[in-house]
Amino acid sequence: MNKCQNSGRNLFAVAMLILLGATQADASECGLSCCIAAGVEGVGNSTGFSLTAQYELMDMKTIRQGSTKLSPQQARTITGTNLSVPTKMTMQKFSTNISYRVDEDQAVVLTIPYLINDMEMLSAMGMNMTMDTISGLGDVSMVYLRNVYTDTPIRTRKRFSLGAGIIAPTGKHDHRNRSGQLIHMMMQTGTGAWGGVLIANGTLAFGEHEDRGAQWLISPSLTYQTNTTNNLGYRVGDRLNADISARYRLTSMFNLKLDVNGIWAGKDKTDGTIDSSGLVAYQNPTSMIDNVVNTGIKSLFISPGFQWVASPSIVISGEYRQPVYQKTNGIQQVTDHWYFLRASYRF
Repeated sequence: MNKCQNSGRNLFAVAMLILLGATQADASECGLSCCIAAGVEGVGNSTGFSLTAQYELMDMKTIRQGSTKLSPQQARTITGTNLSVPTKMTMQKFSTNISYRVDEDQAVVLTIPYLINDMEMLSAMGMNMTMDTISGLGDVSMVYLRNVYTDTPIRTRKRFSLGAGIIAPTGKHDHRNRSGQLIHMMMQTGTGAWGGVLIANGTLAFGEHEDRGAQWLISPSLTYQTNTTNNLGYRVGDRLNADISARYRLTSMFNLKLDVNGIWAGKDKTDGTIDSSGLVAYQNPTSMIDNVVNTGIKSLFISPGFQWVASPSIVISGEYRQPVYQKTNGIQQVTDHWYFLRASYRF
């Protein structure tokens, strides 16, 4: 079996990391954008452990009402009331992914994220402010994935897999500012609630490379995430991702990728629980982003990328995600640029 095809299937952890590392980034607008699954490829044929390290960087500046762009000043006054609004948010995430293939058809994947969030604001008084950096462990997840169909055990060209998993509330969800008020939910490193994930994905390989392996690999996937309510009465909206990943083998060791990533996210909810600061948790009436009306989004991304098979055990990959369509509920700050870089090692 050729090295590229074999490594592409064996390095299931790379694709799973994109899925799992993203599903727990944050609770609000970034979370709505972050839970994109890029072409999960299936379990693969070889048993054993894989370790993947991923760095992710997201820049957010644009403010939208529906699909219309707004300036921060317009966002402040559009309802007739001055509000504080974000002018820039930078989110960084370092994820460690450990996968274990029990046999040729089953795998278990553990993902541990660490987040660093920075935000600049335009205050209700019209002053530029920089919030304190928020960092810490995110919500850890574990997923079980199983192949339910493969056309052949060797040189597999058609595969369909199903998966299910849990997201544990290991990240802190009650970071506070210097005044003792809860910071924005989108800045928290955890949700404070349990969640569940359902996955369906397929792989179709076709064409002939000069080394007799497949020239093309197409991987469609669907991912649904649901969340429970945390102890402060806040519930992050459910999310559905629909993704197609296409890979072209430029050489036996280097692949070009192009993904299309679609996302629907429902509105967040609050039951009105009053926090110790005297406000409804995460719902500051003078802040644009502390309002569940301004949650929920439909987005479409185009994502060019690469995959380099450095050795049978090591794969380096990355992509850049560019939004081509975004429609928000209410007024929200949305993603402008999104970068991924990862390295995977198979033991």
